[in-house]
Amino acid sequence: MLGHPPLLEDALTKGVRRVLIISPWITGKVVDPDFLSKLEGLLRKEAEVYIGYGMTEQPTAKPDSRDLAAKERLTALSRRYPKFRFKRLGNTHAKVLIKDSEFAVITSSNWLSFKGDPNRPYRDEQGVLIQGVENVDRKFDELIDRFDPEEQ
Repeated sequence: MLGHPPLLEDALTKGVRRVLIISPWITGKVVDPDFLSKLEGLLRKEAEVYIGYGMTEQPTAKPDSRDLAAKERLTALSRRYPKFRFKRLGNTHAKVLIKDSEFAVITSSNWLSFKGDPNRPYRDEQGVLIQGVENVDRKFDELIDRFDPEEQ
């Protein structure tokens, strides 16, 4: 079975209709120029993209400049592409990735802050892969209201 980074790569490069990512933290190590290029490619294909983040109601007091730049670049893309909803959820510890109706992953791995590194000690990240159109669509429907501009 694929690990977490290949699943994210698959969603970004092969997604067609929609990709949803929820990750408490966003870092510049993951949301780098390569990630942003793939994300923009997905948006150019007219896919709907939802990225929700934020562990607390308030942003980090002293954010790393690379992490802040990554969020600013995501915000800029959300202004350019109406089908991209980028939202601080402010109360999530969830880590979810949904690609089209193909799969949903609920995991312990932070999609947008941890890439994995074979040179570092083993890190046990586990998740559940959900497949089947009805199951994936049900999970998407459970989460999509969180991206409503009216909901806080």
